[in-house]
Amino acid sequence: MGLLRDHFMATSFGTGMVASAFSVAYRLPNMFRNLLAEGTLSQSFMPIFAEYENRSKEEAQVMTGSVLSFLFFLLSIFIAGFLISAPYFIPALVGGTEEYSNLIIELSFILFFLIMTASLSSIFMAISNSHENYFIPSLSPILLNLSYIFVFIVLFPFTKTILDKVFVLSFGVVAGGVLQLLLQAYYVIYKGFGPSMNLHWKHPAIRKIFKLMLPAVLGGGFYQLGLLVDIFIANYIQNNNPGLGAVVSLDYAQRLVQLPTGIIGVALATTILPTVLSKVKKGEHDLIPKEIGNSFVFSLFLTLPASVGLITVGKLVLDSIYFGGKWDDIATETTIVPLGFYALAIPFYSLNKIMISCYYAFQDTKTPLRVQAFTFVFSLVLALSLMGSLKHGSIAFASACSSLATSLILFISMKRHNIHIPLSEMIPKIGKILLPLAFLLVWTYLLNHFFYLDLMVELKSFGISHANSSRILLAFVLSFGMVGYFVVAYYLGVEECKTIFGKFIK
Repeated sequence: MGLLRDHFMATSFGTGMVASAFSVAYRLPNMFRNLLAEGTLSQSFMPIFAEYENRSKEEAQVMTGSVLSFLFFLLSIFIAGFLISAPYFIPALVGGTEEYSNLIIELSFILFFLIMTASLSSIFMAISNSHENYFIPSLSPILLNLSYIFVFIVLFPFTKTILDKVFVLSFGVVAGGVLQLLLQAYYVIYKGFGPSMNLHWKHPAIRKIFKLMLPAVLGGGFYQLGLLVDIFIANYIQNNNPGLGAVVSLDYAQRLVQLPTGIIGVALATTILPTVLSKVKKGEHDLIPKEIGNSFVFSLFLTLPASVGLITVGKLVLDSIYFGGKWDDIATETTIVPLGFYALAIPFYSLNKIMISCYYAFQDTKTPLRVQAFTFVFSLVLALSLMGSLKHGSIAFASACSSLATSLILFISMKRHNIHIPLSEMIPKIGKILLPLAFLLVWTYLLNHFFYLDLMVELKSFGISHANSSRILLAFVLSFGMVGYFVVAYYLGVEECKTIFGKFIK
């Protein structure tokens, strides 16, 4: 569904000024949404909620009500501060023409309210996850995507200009955020875990949650600050290379990479947190390393083929999803460079999410803070030093290198919590994955470099469009490649593959 949303976005707006303005305006609230809604807030809230629920259900409900009301108050002040300051700092951030910066400001005024809906939703989702109810929280991004698609299919035919469309879309996205909040709140209340709303802002849990959050906010803040710097660098490169479309190409490349990391990395990180918390509460500390190690291997089994696929047949993927309307060959060529660099880091993005969740389970937010502070500086220096030669690709390359560095440091630092990942068990498992991965690599590489042009010409000779020809060829390449990957893995006895097939058979 996210791919369908991105297809309509690309064909409706392309990589021009309006597309860049929406991308920047959406990224600003999205940075804070990722910091609060999808990470620090929910992960810091869960262990405190579990602690109070162990005392009594009523205490947990009162605590939740205090947190929600206090959070609403803080976010209201934050949003008001943004609305006042945006006309001053956004032009300095993005540069370019006055028309461009003014459009970003106007769109930001609408989209920034997503912070409120997403952050409040994250509290309700954390409550559901703490009771191991994952289905309804998983519907949250689906609702947001449906709001996009509703606007594209139902409302866009009645809007004439591209400017009208981008404003209609912005209001539609905010409406989707409200639906997310209503669904998550309703489910929690329906299950009997609803908050007892109050204004007890001196509740000890609030201080404890925000004390736990502070280092993590700073740590996540380094990552989000990195995104802000990326916006500045991308706009600088775009302003100095007219027609490049650096901002939007980076955005679309990131979205493709976020698909496997979002499905795999976030899912595993979400499930590992309550698992580790449960082991900590039961005093089963010796079982934790194996749980984490199994999550690592499962993540690699699913993310490595995604990485290989996006690197070898990235052009096919881009043309299959985005080509048409305002998206042309130039847009594809502009996007394929950062896509290749981002794709290299897919396994590390997912591993980092898992490891950070584990640190939060031990209520250690300081270690990820220190690591992210270091990698932020590392990424910034690398991007600035390479932007002359790689242009916008330097941002993606720096991001990939910093994610690798983050993985290594977080992995080594786990020893501080007496967590020794059983490498002797992991390495043979990873070794088994390499042979099916080699099959996938050879298959996709040969098709892309030796048969791509001939097959595309043959398909187009039947009157099939470039976009549909790309989709047919991509479906053929991926279906055969993935079937081969899983079959080879299955017959090699890869446990993760057997686990997946076992669930389907059941």
